[in-house]
Amino acid sequence: MASVAYNFMTVDSNAHHRRYSNSGHDTGVSVDVLSETSSIPRSAKKRTRKKSSASVVQTNHKKVKVQVCVQFFKVGEIDTLKEQYTADVIVRARWREPSLDGQIQSAGDIQDFQKYWNPKLYIENTIGDPKEILRHRLTFNNRGECFVSEKRIIKGTFMENLELDNFPFDVQDLTVTVASEFPSYEVEIVEDSENRHMVNRQSFVDEQEWHLYVHTECEKKAIVIDQADNSVKRSAVSVKCRAARRPGYFVWNIFMVTFLICSLAFATFSVEKDLPQNRLQLSFTLVLTAVAFKSVVNQSLPRISYLTYMDKYLLTSMVMLSTVCAWHGIVTTLLKDREHADKVEVIVLSVLVALYILYNAGFMLAIYVVPYKKRRIMAQKDREYKILHKSP
Repeated sequence: MASVAYNFMTVDSNAHHRRYSNSGHDTGVSVDVLSETSSIPRSAKKRTRKKSSASVVQTNHKKVKVQVCVQFFKVGEIDTLKEQYTADVIVRARWREPSLDGQIQSAGDIQDFQKYWNPKLYIENTIGDPKEILRHRLTFNNRGECFVSEKRIIKGTFMENLELDNFPFDVQDLTVTVASEFPSYEVEIVEDSENRHMVNRQSFVDEQEWHLYVHTECEKKAIVIDQADNSVKRSAVSVKCRAARRPGYFVWNIFMVTFLICSLAFATFSVEKDLPQNRLQLSFTLVLTAVAFKSVVNQSLPRISYLTYMDKYLLTSMVMLSTVCAWHGIVTTLLKDREHADKVEVIVLSVLVALYILYNAGFMLAIYVVPYKKRRIMAQKDREYKILHKSP
């Protein structure tokens, strides 16, 4: 994670006072609350003073709204195993600076940003120390109101908790969370009303494995500063784009091969019933091959505690192979009546073949109904986004 001071007590508590001291806002703290507690013991008075000061800070400080816009300039590799992705992201932020209202001649790049109030924005879900380039400008609207604009170019690795239930037919969110080091009662992060979030698909690196959508979604959230006190939080905004995994590699190299291996299990019924050792040898070889495929799949996934679509298919295939192995062991007990054993085996073989065909048909139908439903929704959002913004 990025090295950010998460203890909000290190934040300058007088920042808002300095920000509005020149514009006539009342930031004075009343002392009546403390004078009324003069008869209270010293320890209780200290607690009352701290509580009263916190409440006055929350009520007297004017909340500053910081408008944020995120642009995914270049999305790099999406690492499923490590649950992270690399990207070049541009974060644009702007906020009011009322002390400079009307001073239009001051518009332009800011050379010494230390003189201005700073919301202390940071990216909450970065890993390590990303490369950042900052640029600040003063802008004015047609009413002469001053805004400070911040452009932050970030190149780094971002953490993302992947939802792999539908793997390898999954659609993943790629999120950038922008937060402030100030508590939420002082700074509120909101979506920019004038600029829109964007995704640059032309610079997408992982195009062979993923399909990147052009639409974005924004969500406001609150980050708890102190786990012991959930009442104090930081304001944050999460902007997400989405990428759908291209399942072709897994369909042809895992699903299809597993289907063929499991289908070969029915060929073991052609071996004579009085040679169970040959039947079992062939069946066990197929089981071990399926286990090897399962191990290959596990190497491309994190150690999650739930089953993906790939896991469900491979485990069901192994159950089918194990059932065939069990039958080859049971049929030896029926060899005393060969004609009866032949009839029973024909029934067992027919039932197993029918169940396996029905399972594969139901599995394909389930894929179309559940995982691909989300893809259809994402495609619809892409069409709506292009119509709304008149994208080519």
